[in-house]
Amino acid sequence: MKYFLSGLIAVGLSLAATVAFAADARNVTVVNETGYAIKFLGFNAPDDGLDEWDNELDKVLANQASTYVEFDDDDEGCVWNIRVDWANYNETVLWKNVNLCKFTALRLRYDPGTKTTSFVAE
Repeated sequence: MKYFLSGLIAVGLSLAATVAFAADARNVTVVNETGYAIKFLGFNAPDDGLDEWDNELDKVLANQASTYVEFDDDDEGCVWNIRVDWANYNETVLWKNVNLCKFTALRLRYDPGTKTTSFVAE
């Protein structure tokens, strides 16, 4: 009985730890399918305006490469704007009002002819 009770306590503690360390619903893997290398990848909430950004990249993100973006507890909401700056071009591209809580991977796409953005969510 002593071992059974100890086992139940251990299982309960491990379940509590798992919940505490569960991934934020907004955390997302970003896959670069734009055709260009990305030097800046930023997220901001639509209410923050379009001038407050932090770069989520440690190095240039090559075309077809991916990066995992984690959100902090003090970040709020599911809907975010995404900004990309190209490594070899002086242009900023925006994806507006993307609900990050609906998927775990985001494949960014860009058509340079029409300068339109799109994404595929997974």
